[in-house]
Amino acid sequence: MAMITCAVPTLNSARTLEATLLSLRSQFPSDVEVVVIDSGSTDRTLDICRTLGVPVLLDEPDNMYRAINKGLSSADSEWLAYLNSDDWVYPGSYARLMELGESTHADIVYGNCDYADASGRFIYPFLSARPRQLRSLFRMGIMGIPQPTAIFRRSTFAQLGGFDATLHFVADADFYSRALDAGKMFAYCDRLPVSCFRVHREQLSFRRRSSMDEECRHLLARREGKPGPMDWWAFLDWKFRNLPNYLIRIIRASYFSKRIRMPRSMDDYDE
Repeated sequence: MAMITCAVPTLNSARTLEATLLSLRSQFPSDVEVVVIDSGSTDRTLDICRTLGVPVLLDEPDNMYRAINKGLSSADSEWLAYLNSDDWVYPGSYARLMELGESTHADIVYGNCDYADASGRFIYPFLSARPRQLRSLFRMGIMGIPQPTAIFRRSTFAQLGGFDATLHFVADADFYSRALDAGKMFAYCDRLPVSCFRVHREQLSFRRRSSMDEECRHLLARREGKPGPMDWWAFLDWKFRNLPNYLIRIIRASYFSKRIRMPRSMDDYDE
């Protein structure tokens, strides 16, 4: 039975944490070791972990990526992942990712992602970029890998020194960019969606979007340089593949809002 360790950083996550942890418990036939790293919750977060028998590490507040590094640093499984406490993974997804990783000898494996509103209602699906497109999208300030869909080998995590905890919003983009620089092999599971990302007003990427966008632009512009014609071609190809999903997003957003709405990917759907 394949083994994977998943770190879940938490801070007052009681509203959504149980669904996240139960999704990790439903990953048969893979065996998932779950570790929660809590940064000072004052709600029922720790009670939920105790009820479900999930081990908890404590960390100082301020940086999610430092907490993730702490949760994964002592793992002894071949594959690692992290999942935000408001997202979930579909049953059997980790098994599919690990199977692809083993068959292709990949270092990092990822798939497609669905998006849901605060109540867990489906909004739209989205296709990830292909491995050969990732560098081009990074040069345009875009991470073509939805974070909840990715797993990576423990050796890769160790070689790259984990996530850069000096970053507050986009250390995952930095991690995958550095993996490309190091010649790590990426594999894309272009089949059923792997996970679901919950879009809501309380998440960090919504509350501090401008700071996140600025950090991402500065980081990737410094690391990747300016995009060229081939990068734009890769970007347009990725967008074209997602045209039906953009239409679904407009229809769903308009349905929820009771008016015609042209949302961006991370717009809030709570009305």
